[in-house]
Amino acid sequence: MSVAKGVASSASLFSVVSVEKTTPPSGAEGDNWYKYIVARDNSEIVGSMQGSLQQVTNYAKEFVENLNTRASTPKGRSTWAPTPSQKTPPKKV
Repeated sequence: MSVAKGVASSASLFSVVSVEKTTPPSGAEGDNWYKYIVARDNSEIVGSMQGSLQQVTNYAKEFVENLNTRASTPKGRSTWAPTPSQKTPPKKV
C-alpha cells in the first residue's frame, strides 16, 4: 500500500495529513484510487481521487494551498468575492 504522510507546520493552517491507496467509489472504474485527508485544528476534509500517488498528493497540496490562501484573507473572504464596498446598492423602487 502506498502512503504519503505529513505533519502540520502550524496549528492554524491546513496541511495534508495522508494520501493512501483505497478502493474505488461505487460504480467507478479503475484500481488507482487514493484517499487524501487534509486537516486544521479540529477540522478534517477527506476526499478521493483517481490517479497516481504523485498526482493525488500534488492535488491535495494544491487544495491545501488554496484553502490556506482563502483563510488568510480578511474575514476569510475569497479574493474573488466582492467586498461590501464593491457591491452595487439595491435599486430603489
